[in-house]
Amino acid sequence: MNDVAAPSVSSALSRLIAEVRVAVDARLPALLAADTYTSDPRDPLPPTTREAVLSPGKRVRPALVVLAGELFGAPRPRLVDAGCAIEMVHAASLVLDDLPSMDDASLRRGRPALHVAHGEGNAILAAVTLLTRAFGLIAEAGLHARHGGLAASAALDLISRLADASGLAGLASGQALDLATDEGSATFDRLETIHARKTGALFVASAEFGAVLGGAREKELAAVRSYARNVGLAFQIVDDLLEDVPASESGKRAHRAPAPTFVRHVGRDGARALVAELTAHAVESIGMFGKKGLLLGEFALLLRDRRS
Repeated sequence: MNDVAAPSVSSALSRLIAEVRVAVDARLPALLAADTYTSDPRDPLPPTTREAVLSPGKRVRPALVVLAGELFGAPRPRLVDAGCAIEMVHAASLVLDDLPSMDDASLRRGRPALHVAHGEGNAILAAVTLLTRAFGLIAEAGLHARHGGLAASAALDLISRLADASGLAGLASGQALDLATDEGSATFDRLETIHARKTGALFVASAEFGAVLGGAREKELAAVRSYARNVGLAFQIVDDLLEDVPASESGKRAHRAPAPTFVRHVGRDGARALVAELTAHAVESIGMFGKKGLLLGEFALLLRDRRS
C-alpha cells in the first residue's frame, strides 16, 4: 500500500503498544505450558499450538483491550490476560482460515501455514485447543476471585461476549458467509455483514473486555462498542488493500479463488474513502471521553494508515 503515508505515532501510544506486545508474548507461553497438559514428548499438539499463537504478530486486539480498559482504570495485568484470551481466539481463526477447505493458504505472514508445517489434523486440533483455552482462562479467573481473579459475574460476562464473537454472531458465521459469497452475489450489505462478523466482532469483544474489566457504565460501553465496530471494519478493508498485492509483498499465499472484498466492489479509491469515513465515525464515537480518549482516537488513525 505504497500510496499511503506512514503513520505518525505519539510516544505514549508507541510505548503502550510495545509494552502490550512484550507482555502478551511473555504471558502466552506460561498459559500454554506443555507440562500443564501433557508429559508425553511424542504429543505433537503442544508445540503446534504454541507455534500457532506465538508466531510473529502485532497483537492489535490485546492492545485494544488494554487501551479500552485503562480508559476506565482497569489494572494492566488483568487486561493483559484478557488480551491473551482474545489473541488465542484470533490465532485459532487464522489457522482455520488457512485450511485447504477454507482459503487454502500455504503462507501466513511469510511463513508456512500451520497445516503445511504440521499437517491438517494437528492444525485443526491446535485451533480447537486455543479456542477452549481462551474460555478456560477466563473461567479460571472467575474461580479465583479471592486471589486476584475476576468476580464470577464479570467472568461470565466476558465468556458470553467471547462466545458471541466466536460463533454464530461472529467469526464462524462470517467465515461461512465469506465461503458462500462469490463476486456475483457480493453486495455492499453482504460484504459489510461478512466483515462485521469475521473481523469486527473480535474487535468489539476486545474493546468490551477492557470496558467491562474497568467497570464501564452502559452508556460508556456502548461508546467503545461503536468505536470498535467501526475500527474493526476499517481494519479489514485496510487488510484487503494490503493484500491486493503479490503474495511476495503481502506475506500470504492463498489458492482459493479471490474472495469478494470492498476493494473489488468499490475500487481502491472507494475503499480508502470508506476507511476514512469509518475511522472518523470511530473517533466521533468516543468524543464523550474527551482527552481521556485521545489514545484510542490515535489508535484508530494508526490502524487506518498502517502499511502492514
